[in-house]
Amino acid sequence: MRDIDKMIERLLDMELVGKDNEVIFTDAAKMLIHKISKECSKLIIVLNNEDRMEEYGKGLSAEDVYVDMLNKIVEAPTKMHMRMSAIMLIPVIDKKLREEEKTIE
Repeated sequence: MRDIDKMIERLLDMELVGKDNEVIFTDAAKMLIHKISKECSKLIIVLNNEDRMEEYGKGLSAEDVYVDMLNKIVEAPTKMHMRMSAIMLIPVIDKKLREEEKTIE
């Protein structure tokens, strides 16, 4: 999990907020999100909650999920909640980014 934590730290250090306060996922951020998602998707907690996370993501954009993840991290009552928020939501962000890219093509 240390590798995942380090990658999440790198993601959170990236400047992804544009002039209009919109989240702009750079190619580097997308690649990192994909890499983090791949690692998170191997964890039992993520595997056991795939259906729940699928339901959570309905009707939301990658930007919506990212902003919600940031809010959950900031408001987390413990360090474990903070870490789990990112671990659970980055795979959802990754899926949303992939869906959005498919609709552009």
